[in-house]
Amino acid sequence: MLFVTRSRYWHTGNGEAARTRALIEALAAACELTVFFPDLADAAARAVVDASPHRYRLAVGNTERPARDGVLVAMAGLCRQLQPDVVLLSRLQLDFLRRAVPAGVRLVMDTHDLVSDNAASRQREGVAVQEVLDFGQEMTYLQNYDRVLLIQPDDHRRVAAVLGERALCVPHPVVLPAQPVRPGSRVIGYAASQWIANRHGFQWFLDQVWPHLASSGVQLDVAGHIAELLPQPLPAGMRARGFVPQLERLWTGMDVAINPVRWGSGLKIKSVEALAAGLPLVTTREGARGLEALAGECFLMADDGPGFAGACLQLLEDDALRARIARQARQWTLDTLSGQACFGLLIEWLCDRPAVRS
Repeated sequence: MLFVTRSRYWHTGNGEAARTRALIEALAAACELTVFFPDLADAAARAVVDASPHRYRLAVGNTERPARDGVLVAMAGLCRQLQPDVVLLSRLQLDFLRRAVPAGVRLVMDTHDLVSDNAASRQREGVAVQEVLDFGQEMTYLQNYDRVLLIQPDDHRRVAAVLGERALCVPHPVVLPAQPVRPGSRVIGYAASQWIANRHGFQWFLDQVWPHLASSGVQLDVAGHIAELLPQPLPAGMRARGFVPQLERLWTGMDVAINPVRWGSGLKIKSVEALAAGLPLVTTREGARGLEALAGECFLMADDGPGFAGACLQLLEDDALRARIARQARQWTLDTLSGQACFGLLIEWLCDRPAVRS
């Protein structure tokens, strides 16, 4: 397999990198894998490849943001050299590389999310849209692939209605240590990168939600690069943890996790990481995209400032409710987001053998 991505997956701290790295490891365990990163990579890339439990090759470009023609030439050369059985392109923005793939090679697109959904979501929130594409146009592109990977059930349902069995639901696997329920503790935690949607959502939280919480004895812990956006000096009740490289430590010391994202598409990786850590989550409808059926059982959902604050306080003040939602959230991830549950159908198709279900 030749896997093409522009994600710097060797750097932790954002959802796309986590998704890409997990998929690479699953594929490297199942087939002879070459990953092509067309841009210039830094030294950290090689260290991650060398540390992988599975052997795979990383081929990189030698120019930052190379021109399309140059990437096409490099892609064609790799195809001639490797003679792959399967080429997997990561995100629709790489669709132009189909032209470099020889006839007869199976093509796979990992969507991460639907570009048309992202555009529609931005428009609803008044955010500038760079890629104007509707669902029908996106399906026209995806018709060219033998398999299309969707990261959550709602995306899969809609795409499968058009593409049939060529659409595969391939969620993001995550298994984390369970965080303890600490009766009486009142720490709200947020962990995120500085991706524009995270910045937008966090500013909404500071403006519309925090004023309802600030006088309630609540502490807000902010982890990840998003912590650099906190006002200085830090207001009372806020703590900046900064970037935490070890995912298993990211959620320690938190009692309730939040994801106040307001627009986007696909699956919110930080939402499912919080659920996997056994933390009760408060999020928006966008933060729960694809998981809405679990609202009230594995997390609480609110889209207005007072409602979001009220959900946080409800969990902080009711230890029994907090424990029940935390337990149900973690059990759902254990049942649904194991590596086998997420990647089994894809590996089955690649290897032409039945997947062994857990």
